Amino acid sequence: MDNYPPSSGPIHPLDRPSEPLQPAPGQVIVRRVEAPHSLPIFTYTILAINILVFLLDFLLRGQLSVLGAKENLAIAQGEFWRLLTPLFLHAGPIHLGVNSYSLYIVGPRVERSFGRWRFLALYFLSGMAGSVASFALGPYPSVGASGALFGLIGALIPFLYLNRKVLANTSQQIANIFTIIALNLLFGFTAGGIDNWAHIGGLLGGLSVAWLTSPRYMVRLSAMDEVKIDDGSSPYVAWLAYGLLALSLGGLVLLLISLRLSPGTLR
Repeated sequence: MDNYPPSSGPIHPLDRPSEPLQPAPGQVIVRRVEAPHSLPIFTYTILAINILVFLLDFLLRGQLSVLGAKENLAIAQGEFWRLLTPLFLHAGPIHLGVNSYSLYIVGPRVERSFGRWRFLALYFLSGMAGSVASFALGPYPSVGASGALFGLIGALIPFLYLNRKVLANTSQQIANIFTIIALNLLFGFTAGGIDNWAHIGGLLGGLSVAWLTSPRYMVRLSAMDEVKIDDGSSPYVAWLAYGLLALSLGGLVLLLISLRLSPGTLR
């Protein structure tokens, strides 16, 4: 019998106090989950900057590419900005279109998963890692954001693995990402004129950065009986990792330059 205050008539069902749902045997209660969601502002900003820089470079007849491409001798002589400026430069409209489409597809998911500022750090550290790998092992000048894009794709692997207890179907998603990476690397090695070392460096950079700084989702039940997802990771640890990784990449560049100081060894 329900223990309600006495009244002069039957109690309407909507007047009864709410009671927690108890699943019947074999029944699964599905609750709405509130996942992180925000407008990927930095993704769209980078897209716009890349397009504007390409148009400006076209009007200046390639002068921006001359000043900003990854060029080993120039970097060795102290033009260190060439480790980052290639991310905004592209060799032609097809190159720009492919990279822009890739960023449009991958960028929003990574930015929403990691948060805006972590996404920005991940993008540029991955791109820098790609430039450093190309400086170490690739003899030719190069431009393009593909190193950073490989880093974004690779970053989803640690993110999905570390949150496999919260997110659904992570094993299949990770397998799909490995397939995408393998196909793109295979295409890069079979086609000409592609800086594969930048791709590999960016991929390894994204994997490393994401493993150290990925959000760690925690599930909690709100007072309204809604499931919410919170990030249990420390932003201070993440930014410390970003700083150490940036210093490590810078130190590696200086080491490579010191090893190339003998005549005839600069590429």
